[in-house]
Amino acid sequence: MTNDDLYAKLPQDVIFQILLKLPTHSLLQLRSVSKSFVPLISHPHFLRLHLSSSAAPHPFHHLLYYESSDYTKSYFSFHVEKTFSLCTLLETPFKSVNGYLRLVGCCRGVVCLFDTNYFTFVGTVILWNPFIGKFKILPCLQGLNCFGSNFSHMAVGFGFDHRAVDFKVVKILYDCDSERKFLPKAFIYGIKTGSWRSIGEVVPCFMPRNWSSSVLVNGIVHWLAYKRPEFNGPPNCIMGFDVVDEVFKLMELPQNLGPNCNELRLSPSVDKKSVALFVNNRENVGDTWNVWLMNDYGKVESWTRKCTVVLDQVFFPLKLVSDGEILAAISDEKLVLFDVGKEEIKDLEVCGLPLSFSAASYMPSLALLDAGEQLVK
Repeated sequence: MTNDDLYAKLPQDVIFQILLKLPTHSLLQLRSVSKSFVPLISHPHFLRLHLSSSAAPHPFHHLLYYESSDYTKSYFSFHVEKTFSLCTLLETPFKSVNGYLRLVGCCRGVVCLFDTNYFTFVGTVILWNPFIGKFKILPCLQGLNCFGSNFSHMAVGFGFDHRAVDFKVVKILYDCDSERKFLPKAFIYGIKTGSWRSIGEVVPCFMPRNWSSSVLVNGIVHWLAYKRPEFNGPPNCIMGFDVVDEVFKLMELPQNLGPNCNELRLSPSVDKKSVALFVNNRENVGDTWNVWLMNDYGKVESWTRKCTVVLDQVFFPLKLVSDGEILAAISDEKLVLFDVGKEEIKDLEVCGLPLSFSAASYMPSLALLDAGEQLVK
């Protein structure tokens, strides 16, 4: 009996429920070996249900982005969850138009990239599912007449609306000076609608004219920001955007960040239910980073300093990967895993510009399978 014969004998509702529980790689195999499964698995309704289902098991990988030390090449790669050994060196099915791809975020199998350059901080958003090789280039904002004469730069965030089962991208447009001549404007794009629209919400915080990386936790995109447009010293708050309710939120930083605080970096907590904060305190002894954790998400009083890292070389923390390990880049252009308890550095044998490294958690999905761009795998 062939697969198609078996498919014909089973009730359609039974087949549907079985398919919903299968992991992504199994569904792709079914599409390859049996034409009967193609229409069902590729149907937008099935894709939405499978995307929102938590029953299907998924392998977990680390997605890395980094540049070569001579600035000539950029790399995307998958790495094993615990050992960080290389799984796959990825090839993008598109080319950067502006010369530089920034990793905005990663959620439900979709990677959000911002195609820009080192000078303008204006660019195009690309959504890419590297597991199935599909991508979608989002339209620009020019048609909405949203750029004022004093426009300077934009911040970008990405998340998944579990209520609408939709991927959303938010863009925040800022003025070029600090006198707040006009309020920042926010626009949102949803895959379902396929267009940008203005958000009536007031943007409560400001981000300076440089790249502001974001962290997605609990359906909220988080950026380090400033309460006022005077950019003196490190950021003094966290601004969040809820992709479900489409509202902005403001969160306070820990009250006692210590002396000589000159750099902050944000990370998801290990369980991805809250946020962690790396605080750099430059001392004579070397590079010192304090690691803070918000134990009860949203409550300022729950910030707790977990540990302190002191190294002789410059250290660029990327994210917490376990309760005692930090993924980081160091000044000699190496990606490392730092064991806080043992005070040991493990060389992960990945080399690149320290400030170019970005990392995100990746779980495969069928998202964008019905996107307009061609399947390249």
